Amino acid sequence: NDLLRFEGPRGTFFLREIADLDLVFLATGTGIAPIKAMLAELGRATEVPRPRSVHLLWGGRQLADLYWQPESSTVDLQYTPVLSRPQADWPGAHGHVQDVLLATPREWDRTVVYACGSSAMIAGARSALIAAGLPVKRFFADAFVSSSN
Repeated sequence: NDLLRFEGPRGTFFLREIADLDLVFLATGTGIAPIKAMLAELGRATEVPRPRSVHLLWGGRQLADLYWQPESSTVDLQYTPVLSRPQADWPGAHGHVQDVLLATPREWDRTVVYACGSSAMIAGARSALIAAGLPVKRFFADAFVSSSN
C-alpha cells in the first residue's frame, strides 16, 4: 500500500491537425529526438488522416553530427540533410535549415511546420517562414536551451 507519485511529460510539442497539409519538420542537433518520435507516430497511424507530404530537414555542423538515418518504410518521407560547416566535397544542402526550406517553392497556406533545436534556429525560422507566408498558427516549436550554469 505504498503511495507512488510521478509526474508525466508536460510538453506542448506534438502533432496536431495535419490532414491534407504539407508537413515540414525542421531540426538541428539533438532536436531530432522529438521529430523522430513524431515520425514513428506517423508510421504507426493507420486510420488517421494523412498529410499531403512529409519533409524533414535536419541540420548539423558536419556530417558526423547527423547520427541517425530516417527509415523510409515508416512514412513516405523526403529527407534533406543540411550542414552549416560542410567539408569542401559535401554535395548536399548547406547553410541553415530554414534557408534551405525557403529555397524550395511551397504553398505556404497548405503547410505546417514543426521546428525543434536551438533557440536561434527557432527564432530565425519563425520570422523567416511567417514573412514568406506561413500562417502563424501553423508554426510549432520546441527550443532547446542550454542547461549550463
